[in-house]
Amino acid sequence: MKKLLACFALLILTASSARAQLSAYFINVGQGDSTYIVLPNGHNVLIDGGPSGQPVLNFLKAKGVTTIDHVVLTHPHGDHFMGLKAVFRNFQVKNFYDTRADNTDAIMDDDVRAQAASMPGCKVHYPEVGSTLNWDSRVTVKVLNTCTDSIKTKDSAELNNCSIALRFFYNGHGLLMTGDIESPVENAMTKLFKSGLQSTYLKVSHHGSNTSSAPKFLERVQPRVAIVSVGRDNHYGHPHKEILDRLMGAGAQIFTTLDSDQSLVIPATRTGVELMVNGQIDMPVSLTPAPKFVMTNHLRDPADSAAMRQLMNEATPE
Repeated sequence: MKKLLACFALLILTASSARAQLSAYFINVGQGDSTYIVLPNGHNVLIDGGPSGQPVLNFLKAKGVTTIDHVVLTHPHGDHFMGLKAVFRNFQVKNFYDTRADNTDAIMDDDVRAQAASMPGCKVHYPEVGSTLNWDSRVTVKVLNTCTDSIKTKDSAELNNCSIALRFFYNGHGLLMTGDIESPVENAMTKLFKSGLQSTYLKVSHHGSNTSSAPKFLERVQPRVAIVSVGRDNHYGHPHKEILDRLMGAGAQIFTTLDSDQSLVIPATRTGVELMVNGQIDMPVSLTPAPKFVMTNHLRDPADSAAMRQLMNEATPE
């Protein structure tokens, strides 16, 4: 009887520990972004939906998802919002988080916003820089960037720099979600948040573009693991070789969504447990097969942008 009770207690403890972990899945949506996170309290988060609905629908249905507690649209570019149209058609969404940037070169971003506004039981939120999202009492979810003032533009860099950036912090480890922010905003964030950027896991901004992942930013984040959401043979040449070199130089293992989903686990609070990526402990990584590298020139400096001005208003000099 004692052995039976001990086994039963172990099963309960194991199940409780599994529920108490933070799990993140970086979905292979091609050239785009979509991340699904399960918090220790069991609530779920979907950040972006990729460029089409089917990959994210397949993933969520395979997970048995029927309701999504929190959906985040980082910014209104099609490779981030298009898949959300199918999400709102197929799942009950309780909360929708949005930036106030309006892409005047797109129409369907307004469709997603209309879906959120019209869905019964769905609340629409516009988080502010520096605020904390009350999603799980054991996880600190900090808003590091967004545009809270209305902006209407078709300029790609402006829209990228309005991306909602979030840092999840649990059990001594950070997971930094960056949307498509570019290096001027990254550098402004280093001044505003300083050591508050440090994160074990970094979802690399802008699909590994050389517009992002600035040296000072990586120095502050100190990532052990970097995840690049990217599509094979994309015409942007993402991820750029100089960024991969920079990430490796910062000491990060690099994972991409070129051929499959990527996943990670921050375990429940207890000693002696290693961090896990794709179900393996401290797995060595290589880019296999190697992506094509195409160097591109970006002629416009987005430093003088409405998004930058909003964030710099919050920043203080070091």
